[in-house]
Amino acid sequence: MRWKPQHMAIPALVICLYLITAPLFKNRRPRQIRVMQPMPPAHLKNPSTTKSCVPQNSVYFLKIPKCASTTSFQIFVAYGVKHGLTFALPRRLIVSPKCLPPEYHGSPDGRYDMVVSHTLFDKEGVQQVMRDSAKYVATIREPASRFESMWYYGKNFDKNLSAFAKASQYTTIEKMRLNKLATFFGVKSPSDRVTESEMYSKAKGLNETFDLVMIAERFDESLVLLKHLMCWDTQDIVYVKAKIRSASYRPKSSEAIMDRLRELNRQDVILYKFFSEVFEEKVKAFGEERMRREVEDLRQANARFLEDCGAELSGSSKTVKTWRVTSNSSICKMISLSGSNIIKQLIRRQKIWVSSHLTYNLSSWTFT
Repeated sequence: MRWKPQHMAIPALVICLYLITAPLFKNRRPRQIRVMQPMPPAHLKNPSTTKSCVPQNSVYFLKIPKCASTTSFQIFVAYGVKHGLTFALPRRLIVSPKCLPPEYHGSPDGRYDMVVSHTLFDKEGVQQVMRDSAKYVATIREPASRFESMWYYGKNFDKNLSAFAKASQYTTIEKMRLNKLATFFGVKSPSDRVTESEMYSKAKGLNETFDLVMIAERFDESLVLLKHLMCWDTQDIVYVKAKIRSASYRPKSSEAIMDRLRELNRQDVILYKFFSEVFEEKVKAFGEERMRREVEDLRQANARFLEDCGAELSGSSKTVKTWRVTSNSSICKMISLSGSNIIKQLIRRQKIWVSSHLTYNLSSWTFT
């Protein structure tokens, strides 16, 4: 092939480009590739600097007797008083606007931050009283254990527990004492023949409304889940156990008696099984190792709380032990009070608020 002048065009162009751009790259360092480091899991971040959630100040707590309910009640009350929140305090077990005495219920919109006393769950009535942002929480307990505790706490039954369990027939009053979980959740069936699938269907409906159903037998884990649901701090969930039964009122029932109590409280057993499964799934989703760490943090905080309050079990009221405290702090004084006394003081607190035309600073109030 004969050499032609146009064959010089491409090499010449390359040489020209090199002469023009070479000075630009003379002092340039090689480009470093930046490796992106993985973000730490949310629970490993410093909570004081990365807390992205907003603390929730409104909660409906379904307080079911003998389900660690007074201990839970004290946690909610302590938070509400500290933050100047309002309580709906109905005279009866029904929550609705017409059941709230006007002398200590003066909310401009008829809504309140907290319901924490014993109530029977009625969704329509509760929603008329609670704020739209409210979280719905309950605590339940293994039904046979709950019934046994209720039996010895009350001391007002006309036969012993063994005789009751072995009876072949029950009066209307005695039947009312059964299946209290279902009763307070508002799903108790009058028929003893209600099917398991029917009760499961009711439980699924409740699960759509309640953000968290705590398990008394796994109380510390329950409180950790509550802390994260409400976006609270560990200090907001510290507690002492309330209404600890005196030793003379803690007899050990036989397994046969406990099995019979489960048969009698069959509806409660189905609810307990359902919500225990839901709870277990929540713990797994939370992370079991993470849960162990946070439970340990809570227990250490509880120990500090007891020490700070100078709290010790030193007396008794009816069938339960009572706490004595040496600290004058409001929350320490509260744990030494009975549940009924706490309610009385909350009523007095809100009467002051209503009489001041809602100008009284509720967060300045303390227990006496």
